[in-house]
Amino acid sequence: MPTFDQALRKAGEFGRFQRRVFLLLCLTGVTFAFLFVGVVFLGSQPDYYWCRGPRATELAERCSWSPEEEWNLTAPELRAPAERRGQGHCHRYLLEATNASPELSCDPLAAFPNRSAPLVPCSGDWHYVETHSTIVSQFDLVCANAWMLDLTQAILNLGFLAGAFTLGYAADRVVPESPRWLITRKQGEKALKILRHVAKCNGKYLSPNYSEITVTDEEVSNPSFLDLVRTPQMRKCTLILMFAWFTSAVVYQGLVMRLGIVGSNLYIDFFISGLVELPAALLILLTIERLGRRLPFAASNIVAGVACLVTAFLPEGIPWLRTTVATLGRLGITMAFEIVYLVNSELYPTTLRNFGVSLCSGLCDFGGIIAPFLLFRLAAVWLELPLIIFGILASICGGLVMLLPETKGIALPETVDDVEKLGSSQLHQCGRKKKTQVSSSNV
Repeated sequence: MPTFDQALRKAGEFGRFQRRVFLLLCLTGVTFAFLFVGVVFLGSQPDYYWCRGPRATELAERCSWSPEEEWNLTAPELRAPAERRGQGHCHRYLLEATNASPELSCDPLAAFPNRSAPLVPCSGDWHYVETHSTIVSQFDLVCANAWMLDLTQAILNLGFLAGAFTLGYAADRVVPESPRWLITRKQGEKALKILRHVAKCNGKYLSPNYSEITVTDEEVSNPSFLDLVRTPQMRKCTLILMFAWFTSAVVYQGLVMRLGIVGSNLYIDFFISGLVELPAALLILLTIERLGRRLPFAASNIVAGVACLVTAFLPEGIPWLRTTVATLGRLGITMAFEIVYLVNSELYPTTLRNFGVSLCSGLCDFGGIIAPFLLFRLAAVWLELPLIIFGILASICGGLVMLLPETKGIALPETVDDVEKLGSSQLHQCGRKKKTQVSSSNV
């Protein structure tokens, strides 16, 4: 029986049909990018903000206060004006406490001892200083409602998570009804031959009742998580790949969203951040066929992790250096995010590939759900704290992926036994190399 790789080569691995499908998929990626990173611009933080009390609005109009003056005289000063980008205060002065005075002066704090008015939590009437309107200012997603901005991106990734599991499961099922079969039917004799060989490799065949699926040997028609961890090699690969997907999503999405809160030029930073993905793709093409998958995968994670840690402790006075190191981190995590797709598909057998990729993709989407809360809530404590978390995660991931077997130049595994042999054969190869080196040294 021919293998899937043999059938694929006979049918044509990258012909006209595949090129057309590839280009169409690239077009969907363009629309996905707008959806995925739109929060960077839609949720951009205002320059600074505060809330107005009932008497503050009256005073601002009567005294013709500038935004700076209103901030200083009606709310506690949080930072120097030049450092207020994205900063605000969740309390205001209780100027109404001076009811004995029917009309406050244009210096309302003078009525309080030591210019110290009592504070009350903000409850509305927010005032924003910003270059353009965003969902933050439009829906007052600040202070007690700040978590709702995190939720908007988390909900998006929750949808990706639902799709990963449902579509991945559907890919391993036979279409049970004729209308849906007609919709999903592939055109062309070559495509039908490929599907037939895939069905044989998966150990499945169509019974006279069509809806019944027979399982042969160790192959499974309805894969589950237990099938991915039932052998030592599969268990190790699955757990490492799940962590790698999760880390890639958290760090990649976290670094993208961080552009909206760092306080520099958002558009220039975003342009540089997007531009760096082009050399990342080129580096992947130049390294994975020469060095294999494992070393570039590990190195890209470690570079991203170290860059995040270094950026977190660089002084604010040298922005060009911070931008350079941060860009290097974005380059590394972009490479890691792309390589994990390749490694993931090459380490799972044909019978479990769709389910395994979907499971790990689900961990990626879970990481995307966690990333907004991790970034925005920790940044509220200390702006650089998320970078430290990202750096630790990526560095650990870089070490773990070195435990994966190398898949360069190896045919895609078709069964779980093939995956086990993949790991054991590399151990034997390492052993033979060591013996050869010892023999050479003795000579």
